[in-house]
Amino acid sequence: MSDSPVLSARDVVKRYSDGRQDIVVLSGLDLTVMSGDWLAIVGASGSGKSTLLNLLGGLDAPTAGEVAVSGRRFGDMNERERSVWRNRNLGFVFQMHHLLPEFSALENVAMPARIGGLSKSAAEARAKDLLERLGLSQRVSHRPAALSGGERQRVAIARALINEPSCVLMDEPTGNLDPATAEQVLEAMQALRQFKTAFVVVTHDPGIAQRMDRQLTLLSGRLENR
Repeated sequence: MSDSPVLSARDVVKRYSDGRQDIVVLSGLDLTVMSGDWLAIVGASGSGKSTLLNLLGGLDAPTAGEVAVSGRRFGDMNERERSVWRNRNLGFVFQMHHLLPEFSALENVAMPARIGGLSKSAAEARAKDLLERLGLSQRVSHRPAALSGGERQRVAIARALINEPSCVLMDEPTGNLDPATAEQVLEAMQALRQFKTAFVVVTHDPGIAQRMDRQLTLLSGRLENR
């Protein structure tokens, strides 16, 4: 593992105002994620897990503090630079798969690599390999509507990995799946441990958290060891 964090948050504060009062969601939060880490962030509904994930992914900006990915601080970049940096260094898996319905599984997975400048043939070769690793070798030409919920989520995981990011951020990745299908997705994820990619999963499900190597609890705007 590298001695440098692939993802870090330092003294991060996130505050909203409803016009009458300030609502503090995150309060002086710190986090360090190293290459290959498998980390679960657990918290009750409304604790700020999704807010934190958006900040870690550069999709939102903190009120104070800083977030850095692969050695660069999001606050030092303009919007275009952040977009390019996210594409190269981060993958995202959300509760909803957000696959494009008019494209096949292969095309959906290859798309971030094509956006990043990889040739069509190279992107599709990499996408096919990832889909095979996730047990979808017979489904590469299927569109999302022809896939089960678990298959769609595995396609989303493959898409998150296509650019070989330093970190993948997951927001309740099995939240919309029944227990049996969720178990299939979690088992498929275990095949990805050979990658150096770090995984950060925010969840309220202790079953998912137990699959990870490290667990933190988001409580009162800060992260605590479980």
